[in-house]
Amino acid sequence: MSGPQRRIRIAWTDTAKNCLKSLPKKVRGGLLHKADELYNCTDPRTVHKPLKGPLAGYYRITYSRYRAVYRVDEEELANGDTLATFTVLFVAAGKRQEYSRDDVYKVAQKIVDLGLIDAPREPPEESSATAEP
Repeated sequence: MSGPQRRIRIAWTDTAKNCLKSLPKKVRGGLLHKADELYNCTDPRTVHKPLKGPLAGYYRITYSRYRAVYRVDEEELANGDTLATFTVLFVAAGKRQEYSRDDVYKVAQKIVDLGLIDAPREPPEESSATAEP
């Protein structure tokens, strides 16, 4: 019997997609490329830096001064072998601007506090990975 099989699904909330669309094209492409790299990892919680404080349980992708904030939901199904499904849910993207109310972490915290983590959607169109591996 082999080890557990893992499947990773990447989704962006509508709110996160709108944040991403407002970024420069080069930055958007860089963040999407780093997000796509999560498909090839064994556990998306170990790839990028975890956040602390009010956003504990969330992680960040960094591209220059820009960040994308995501959480990881795990579901394990036992049917002979264990199938671990990780859903990487992006909730915000934006520029890191310390001491500014527009800072990506402040925006992410507001999104979480207001419950604007809507139904997950497929990755944005510019994403190179269109299907799950």
